[in-house]
Amino acid sequence: MMNDNLILPLESDIKQVLTLGAKEIPSFPPVVAKLLEICSDEDASMEELSKLVETDPGISAKMLSIVNSASYGLRRKIMAVSEAVIHLGFDEVKKLSLGVAVFEKIFKSGKQKQFNRIFFWRHCLCVGILSMAIAEEIGYPKPGEAYSSGLLHDFGKIFFDLHGRVNYDDFITNVTKYPGPMIMEERELMGMGHDDLGAYYSSLWNFPASLVLTIKYHHQRYGHLDLCREEALLISVVSLANYLSWTQGMGSVDMIRLPILQPEIEKNIDLSKIDFIKVISRMDREMENTSKFYNFIFPSPSQFRENMLRANLELGSINTSYYYTEDQAKIVDVLKIKESITTPHRSLDPRLIITTTLKAIYKDFKFSRLYVMKVVKSLRSLKVVEVLDGTDIKMDLKPIEIPLNKMAGGFVNCLRDRAPVMIAGKTSGEKETLAKFKLKEMLIVPFCSQNRVIGILGMDNISSGNPIYPDVFSSIAIVANELGMALENAGAYEEAKAVSLKDGLTGLLNRVAIDELLAKSFRKAVDGKNDLSLVMIDVDYFKKFNDKFGHQAGDNILKLISGTLKKLSRPFDHVGRYGGEEFIVILNETDLSKALVYAERIRKEIEGLGRLLVNRFPGLSLTVSAGVSEYQASVKNRDNLIAKADKALYRAKETGRNKVVSG
Repeated sequence: MMNDNLILPLESDIKQVLTLGAKEIPSFPPVVAKLLEICSDEDASMEELSKLVETDPGISAKMLSIVNSASYGLRRKIMAVSEAVIHLGFDEVKKLSLGVAVFEKIFKSGKQKQFNRIFFWRHCLCVGILSMAIAEEIGYPKPGEAYSSGLLHDFGKIFFDLHGRVNYDDFITNVTKYPGPMIMEERELMGMGHDDLGAYYSSLWNFPASLVLTIKYHHQRYGHLDLCREEALLISVVSLANYLSWTQGMGSVDMIRLPILQPEIEKNIDLSKIDFIKVISRMDREMENTSKFYNFIFPSPSQFRENMLRANLELGSINTSYYYTEDQAKIVDVLKIKESITTPHRSLDPRLIITTTLKAIYKDFKFSRLYVMKVVKSLRSLKVVEVLDGTDIKMDLKPIEIPLNKMAGGFVNCLRDRAPVMIAGKTSGEKETLAKFKLKEMLIVPFCSQNRVIGILGMDNISSGNPIYPDVFSSIAIVANELGMALENAGAYEEAKAVSLKDGLTGLLNRVAIDELLAKSFRKAVDGKNDLSLVMIDVDYFKKFNDKFGHQAGDNILKLISGTLKKLSRPFDHVGRYGGEEFIVILNETDLSKALVYAERIRKEIEGLGRLLVNRFPGLSLTVSAGVSEYQASVKNRDNLIAKADKALYRAKETGRNKVVSG
């Protein structure tokens, strides 16, 4: 019976991503199906398990090999499977049998390139072991079920590797360019995530309902579903185990990439009650023993440390690029990474953006109070405009103003240096301010818009009295910078708030919003406040995609193009769909030479995607052409600027397509 919470892909969706037809169901080994049934059945007997193991020579051989190994230290050699089962124990035999069966029957054969099956299997075992350990730590009633769910959570990737229209090796090579969630890149490039694909086939194979749900939602939000406590907890356990596995250098592919933890995990699991040292140590022990039987290399402690160091270096490099580099692609990569650090700001309401940020900091950093202070230029002061008070004190902070004079000390330094500052009463002005807040110390962090400081985030521990340590400064600074950018975007969109801003298919700005924003950018360019360029982009031979593969394929192409444009554009650029298969990008603070570089980067990126997708859309190459124009004194109005870019685009089409031409 289909679970009401399972929304599975359609047959037509499967045909779009696999060369294997939706109805061509691969055979599923009966022994694995029976083992899954036994693992999920609390009333299953030792005799039933022994009989199953005895009927499969491969599993029998492994069981005897394991029980006779040095780690068990038995004085005599065990020859009978039934006796091996007694020595190993019911739960251990269930776990080992399932592992051997799945490995031998499903995972062992296949390619050994970028998607290395042994590497992948090591990840599956690791997640299985961690899932079982976490389940036991938190008192989940079926730790064996947690093991099997962790073991099989990623098996949709096997279908991509064997039958994907897009070569999975090529996908993995391509995905290393973007440090965002790997599952998101799968959905864009492969046409579907491995979670949905795995759920589709596990449902056809009549996997236990709880296992299908876990495969489906181990990367997706699930708080909105009508799940029972046990189902939600199982998904949370496996998702957390998957995350921990990646942090330990045991991902499914050989790259540094952490998945995003769903907010539901902290709601379902009290992380403070888990002994993570104990959990990781158990993983170490079991994986070292298991590696002997699967002939794979287990990372040493020094390799673990190197993996984690590389992860930190990569994140540090990305954060550094956020502050210092002018490279557009890296800036967008930072935005994708930051989605896992703080709540994304999707609202255009400035007050909602501010309150959302305060709530996120309050939740993540546990300060007693948080407040936003805005710069009041006319009074040369800071004024408290928003407060989140988690205490019982409930002081009215909004009347407080902080003069920005010579004695203001750290407040002036914060604004001038654009850096976090600890206010500890070093000057008379600091002492007066701390007295108003009834504090001994406070942390202040600036946030900026259009390259200028517009306010300060303040926070304290008036209730707990806990000291504020410097190691939180950089994390808060990232959140504050996100706040400034969100407020900047909200201000840019203010003129277009009365209309719908987004294109329904691609999520980009629509034509009305683009026209409004271009008018504003054009006025700044006329006033000499802004270099301005425009890029018009058109999908080559788009009609052929629709004619040959249907409108759904055309929609997928438009989504892929829009995703690429968003990745390679800066926060202060405006990207929109201008009609049909035509896109437009407003490049602020950009002259013609830089705009041509940007357009060429887009063209090459799409050309590379076309090569990657050649089997998904056989017979057609995905490419784009682009026309670029720049504001000059001779350009009388925005329509003139658009016409120049459009004319250049037309010339690119005339001269063979897949080109960039300036107007």
